[in-house]
Amino acid sequence: MKITFGKRKRLNAGLLACVCATLSGCAQQNATEIKPPQSWQAHLETADLPTNLVLYVQETIYVPIYSHIYHEDDTRFTLLTGTLSIRNTDSKTPIILRSIKYYASDGKMLQDLCPNPVALGPMATADIVVPRTHSQGGSGANFIVDWVATRKVSEPLVEAVMISSGSAQDLSFVSRGVVTSHTEADSKPATGKEARR
Repeated sequence: MKITFGKRKRLNAGLLACVCATLSGCAQQNATEIKPPQSWQAHLETADLPTNLVLYVQETIYVPIYSHIYHEDDTRFTLLTGTLSIRNTDSKTPIILRSIKYYASDGKMLQDLCPNPVALGPMATADIVVPRTHSQGGSGANFIVDWVATRKVSEPLVEAVMISSGSAQDLSFVSRGVVTSHTEADSKPATGKEARR
């Protein structure tokens, strides 16, 4: 079949629109995923954590993160992009991220983002991005971060950064993690206020 220039141009334009729509759909689908940190950050590697390994410190940190925040009333809200940032503040000693779990407002675990232990080197950072389109967590979403070390280290800095941009009014804010459990060698487990001392 012979295609004239005009028809060919319309055909190419239609084909281009179809391809763009397909790529846009794929990008939108991928944007809703929460990727484990080691899957896209090359400096993070799986750590060997045998059951008989002697640990000097074990700690659990609760980090509030917001998929959305309300405004005016309980029917109006703004979707947010959240970044969980886990920073090893020790300049000499690595820590091991044993577990990173993401929970929704109702307390249901949505995703285990650290199915295998991950080594976080001295002064290194692990990030987890919760896309704006991933709204399942709600306003009460949170991460539970469990880390360990085989020797004395300075405690990591764990916080979440929320941002909304592209609208008439941009906003951003930070929430700091709270230690809920802390155990050191030759000491009893500390919880709540004791863990934060």
